[in-house]
Amino acid sequence: MVVGEFTQETNLVVIGGGPSGYTAAFRAADLGIETIIVDASGGLGGVCLHNGCIPSKTMLSIGQTLQLAEQAAKFGIHFDKPRVDLDEVRKWTTQTIEKLGSGLNSIAKKHGIEIIKGTARFEDQRQLSIHSGSSSRIRFKRAIIATGAIPVSTPDDWCKSPRVMDPSEALQFKEIPKSLLVIGGDYIGVELATIYAALGSEVTLVTKNDRILLGADADLVRPLTRRLSEVIASIQVNTNVTSMNEVADGINASFEDDSDPVKFDYVIVAIGHIANTQGLDLANANIKTDAQGYISVDEQLHTTNQRIYAIGDVTGSPLLADKAILQGRIAAEAIAGWGSVYEPQAVPFVVFTDPQLAWCGLTETQANDEGIAHEVIKIPWGASGRAVSLGQDNGMTKLIYDPDTKLVLGVGIVGMGAAEMISQGVLAIEMGAVTTDLASAVYPHPTIGELLGEAALRAES
Repeated sequence: MVVGEFTQETNLVVIGGGPSGYTAAFRAADLGIETIIVDASGGLGGVCLHNGCIPSKTMLSIGQTLQLAEQAAKFGIHFDKPRVDLDEVRKWTTQTIEKLGSGLNSIAKKHGIEIIKGTARFEDQRQLSIHSGSSSRIRFKRAIIATGAIPVSTPDDWCKSPRVMDPSEALQFKEIPKSLLVIGGDYIGVELATIYAALGSEVTLVTKNDRILLGADADLVRPLTRRLSEVIASIQVNTNVTSMNEVADGINASFEDDSDPVKFDYVIVAIGHIANTQGLDLANANIKTDAQGYISVDEQLHTTNQRIYAIGDVTGSPLLADKAILQGRIAAEAIAGWGSVYEPQAVPFVVFTDPQLAWCGLTETQANDEGIAHEVIKIPWGASGRAVSLGQDNGMTKLIYDPDTKLVLGVGIVGMGAAEMISQGVLAIEMGAVTTDLASAVYPHPTIGELLGEAALRAES
């Protein structure tokens, strides 16, 4: 041992301070388990707080405010063209992140949780070495891996340039480019394209797939695509970028159609994620991963080493903070000897665009592909007095149910406030509700949320 090194002992060490990690640590402390968190940043919140969920949703809200100012004209209310002060926008985003981060650190302190700055590596099945931190080693009884996922890097034959950004870098908003290429049609790419378009960039969004947001049913995506086509300069499907080269003041991108390269000021590459497990030396702890580095876990989040658990994005799809938070709680309770298991019936997926898109449970596409018996009720928002009065009648509420038992199988919503309303669907599926349960409930009127009850009522007739 090098002079000055020492070994710290703890009942539980959590590697990673993101949503899954701090949730697990807080719950473990609640249950009387001595807990240490190791995080490379030395703070809590992870990518979600600092470079993902919170800054992106903050910026989407700002963008939607700009769009609402424009849309107010149809109500007879006219504003001067909004002016975006990027310095003030960055200041607000930074203040939001700092406030939330400070709150998390205060909770950790209240729970007596020590936060150690550094990167962890397994020396064996009971001990970690800590690098770039104040503690050299940690010997533990139990460990939780919550290191998340990292963006897939650009292909080796593409240029490496500050003008080519991953999603986290794109949320730093160094400037608002005149022209921007966004590569990737999942929710991250679509949200980033929406943000920059609202701030004034001429955005080209490309995806190799035949449409954006493949995980959602096509009929739910269509209203969003129509709206995006009004604010995004170009949405190109079935399009592959073959190469990128840096030129003066921009990036030349070449496409598979062999047309001439197109110059963009900046490029955002949002083509997926891989597990953030490199450097953990998992083999030393007898922990197995798949080809992408994701860690396999059982219903109580054990890895192949029963002393060590894994939670959040590092366990694979879906890469969602809500899933990560639940897994964090389950892992802590499992360590405490509870019988808690991770077996949600519905995980909500939300795209915070304008309009918002949300779904949970079984999709119609999945039901068709897997041969699952189902019926579908769709309620266009033109049937909602509330939606029409708000000028938001371009949405739709969709209910999927079993034709024999009337069990609610899935819910999809596209339109304003879908992110908040999808919780009704999650609860219905989780509780094993049937359409009668939804149809007989009393909903506030006039609201858009009551359309789920209307859909259930139609299923009953």
